[in-house]
Amino acid sequence: MQQTNHSRKPMENEIIEFHYENYQFIITRFKRINWKQYEGFAQYQYFLFVFDKRLAKINQENSLIEVFNTEIRDIAFATFEDLTQNIHAVLSEYILVDDAIFECLKVSP
Repeated sequence: MQQTNHSRKPMENEIIEFHYENYQFIITRFKRINWKQYEGFAQYQYFLFVFDKRLAKINQENSLIEVFNTEIRDIAFATFEDLTQNIHAVLSEYILVDDAIFECLKVSP
C-alpha cells in the first residue's frame, strides 16, 4: 500500500493516491467553477479515478516492458458525504480483501 498526497494550496485542491496490486486509486477535489456561497451547493466537487496497470507491451527498440495506466473507472461526487457513503462499494469491486479495503479507507479523506 503506497500513499502520496499532493497539495497546490492548503485546503484548495487535494489529491490522494493509493495502490493495491495492479490498481491505482486517485481521489481528488476541485473547487466548483464560479462558485459562490449559495445555500444547498457544496463548494467542492469530488472525483474518484481507478487505473489498471496490467496493460503492458514490449518496446521493440530496447526490449523493455512499458506499462500503461488504463483508466477503468471515474466517478464524480457532488459532496464529500456522497464520496464517503459510496467509496467502500467502489473499492470492494477491485479489492477483494477486507483488510486491504480498510487500509485504503484509512488513507482516503
